[in-house]
Amino acid sequence: MGLFNAMASVNKINSLLKDFENQVTISQDLVERNAPAWQLNNSLNVLKSIHQQLIDNFSNSSTARVAMFKIFGDKMQMDGILTYTKNVCLHLNSIIQNQR
Repeated sequence: MGLFNAMASVNKINSLLKDFENQVTISQDLVERNAPAWQLNNSLNVLKSIHQQLIDNFSNSSTARVAMFKIFGDKMQMDGILTYTKNVCLHLNSIIQNQR
C-alpha cells in the first residue's frame, strides 16, 4: 500500500505544480495589464492556496519530500519548490502593496 500512497502524493504534487505554473502565467498577465488590486489579490489567494496544498502533500509523504519535481523546467526537491512558491507569493504581494 505504501507505494500506491507515495505515487498518489507525487502525482498530486505534479498536478499542483502545473496549477501553480498556470496561475503564475495568469498573474503575470494581470500585472502586465495593470489589473486592479482586487484581481491581483484573487490571483494571490489562488497561489497561496496551492502553496498550502503543496505543504500539506509534502508533509503527508516522505517519498515526496525526497523526490525531484519540475517547475518551469527546473528540477527541484521539496525545499526548493516551497521556497520558490513562497517567494512568488511574496513578490506578487509586494506588487499589490506598491500599487496602492
